Amino acid sequence: MRRRTAITAGVGTIAGLLAVGVSWWYFGWGHDPVEKMTRLHGKSLKAVVADLREPDWQLDYTMADCPGGEFRVELYNTYPSGNPKAVQARIKELQWHRARYHIAVWLHQVNGEWVVLDTCRWKEGIVF
Repeated sequence: MRRRTAITAGVGTIAGLLAVGVSWWYFGWGHDPVEKMTRLHGKSLKAVVADLREPDWQLDYTMADCPGGEFRVELYNTYPSGNPKAVQARIKELQWHRARYHIAVWLHQVNGEWVVLDTCRWKEGIVF
């Protein structure tokens, strides 16, 4: 009887830990609804693609033609709209769409190389 109780308790504990682990992964516990991916900031385009794979969507534009909106507001901290040089800056926007979240990475050119300027990771259902 003691052995059966111990086995039942052990199996229950393992099943509970497994359920918590799967829930942590599936529901994105530990992540804010919207957050930056600072580990990518300053990385090259090649490093980002090696880490996240090829993007699902890509857009290239100058700051003068930036689509704007709350989603891209952080770009204006580096390239203010009133600055004549800033409006000429080229931006490469990459996006990845996963089942439960999305990622956007904005790159700008530094010494001729595309480098990450800003990032955003947001959970499915968030609207900007």
